[in-house]
Amino acid sequence: MTGLDYNRIIGRIGWIAVAVTAAGGAAWWAFRDTRAMLSFLGGAGIAGLSFWLLHRMVEDLQAAAEGRPVKKVRLATHVFRVLILGGIAYVILEICGGTRVALASGLTVALTAATIEVLIELFYARA
Repeated sequence: MTGLDYNRIIGRIGWIAVAVTAAGGAAWWAFRDTRAMLSFLGGAGIAGLSFWLLHRMVEDLQAAAEGRPVKKVRLATHVFRVLILGGIAYVILEICGGTRVALASGLTVALTAATIEVLIELFYARA
């Protein structure tokens, strides 16, 4: 059994997320309306940003563990990540008049992409 290539895995999760976002956006537009599609895309954007920030946080934790310096701006971003993402969701829902269910389903895009990647890795690990 070979080791995992984390850069390849993160890259594939990104591409899977793009595909899930495109399919979900098209489905919301086809079965509901443009506002629901935009809400879904906003939720998917928040999920993607959250995944990217979590990935950066892991890199920063690794750097700190190795004794390398971490920029204070990045540290502040990690501390306020949930507030930043919650603020974006608030703007989408309350100011732009987004659809709650579509936004919530968009928020699952990163988790869905990561789950599909795990299934792919498990499938190829058995082969």
